[in-house]
Amino acid sequence: MEGNSCGIRPVRVRHPSRSRCAMTARVGLLIETDGPGGAESMFLTLSRGLRQRGMDVRPVVLGGGMGWLSERLRQDGFPVFQPALRRPIDSRLVGALVRWIRTESISLVHGHEFTMSFYAGVAGMISPTPFVMTMHGGTGYAKVMRRRVALASVARTARAIVGVSDGTAMLLSDALWLDRDQITVVPNGVDACAGSAEIGRTALGIGREQRLILSVGNLYAVKGHDYLIRAAATLRGISGLPPWRVAIAGRGGEEQRLRELIQELQLEQHVHLLGLRDDVPHLMAAADMVVMSSLSEGLPMAVLEAMLASKPLVCTRVGGIPDLIQHGESGLLVEPTDVSGLAHAMADVLREPQRAADMGRLAHTAAVQRYSARAMTDAYEALYAL
Repeated sequence: MEGNSCGIRPVRVRHPSRSRCAMTARVGLLIETDGPGGAESMFLTLSRGLRQRGMDVRPVVLGGGMGWLSERLRQDGFPVFQPALRRPIDSRLVGALVRWIRTESISLVHGHEFTMSFYAGVAGMISPTPFVMTMHGGTGYAKVMRRRVALASVARTARAIVGVSDGTAMLLSDALWLDRDQITVVPNGVDACAGSAEIGRTALGIGREQRLILSVGNLYAVKGHDYLIRAAATLRGISGLPPWRVAIAGRGGEEQRLRELIQELQLEQHVHLLGLRDDVPHLMAAADMVVMSSLSEGLPMAVLEAMLASKPLVCTRVGGIPDLIQHGESGLLVEPTDVSGLAHAMADVLREPQRAADMGRLAHTAAVQRYSARAMTDAYEALYAL
């Protein structure tokens, strides 16, 4: 991006292919977690989108994680800084970030989720450097007073406070004692990923006559996979349905408990835990329906990806999901923990393939119009310029 159109101080970056210096905004994006997940995928998409606009993006991912996000950032050519967090309140991390901001001439810092929003805000005050914060689906900070106070203290110095959905923004407003109009909603955005249904079905060993019910999400209790498994047991007892299989893609601490539940309900032939997958676009292409049974969400990337793939959706009515799905039109919504409701919604989609296809088309249209990576990047670029 030439000049200073972003309203933040520029730095000179020497481009080897040019004989002159270009004025480029250098933006630091910070996130705590380094595993596969919705916030991390959004972080990667935003990094790429801002770079395409001419910004010099410098990601910060805390060290000691599993390496999923940092590896992909490095593969894309981003210079990733990975400081350590040794304790919940770590003055050495603050010092490391302040030195990094000054050494790298960072123009603006943008923290994602609680930990790195807090540390980005503190480092931004000390540097001093403009600061933006984004909260995704995490709600744990709102249940602990000291975390609320800590985040509120830096939020009041932020150039912009962002929630990824109306629900996230309302939670921020209540938890941080802010007026709702002080918080901006910027929905997560995704790029369409072309996948092959044939490759996906072959990978899972699913025949053409079987319907694939796909769920994508880490195996954490908040994702409600146990309710999906119990709903599958109910679905097995509903007559008149075509053959079906449930596949759950993700990894996490609930895996053993979920495997035991599958065995207890004798669903080994119907429900499959796939673990961490790098072929989700192919699985999405292969799916006949995508289900999200979460107990809490921000604006889930897996739902957006399913919408772009034109898949009918059955989801719980939590977080930003009702912002995405118009019940009965672009998908079906059920209450969280409602096993029977979830099972019968899935049965409705299996029974009515034409209606399912129509819902998928409407979902795709909504995703393209409102939840593209380009729209998200536009919104953040505008916030950086405030």
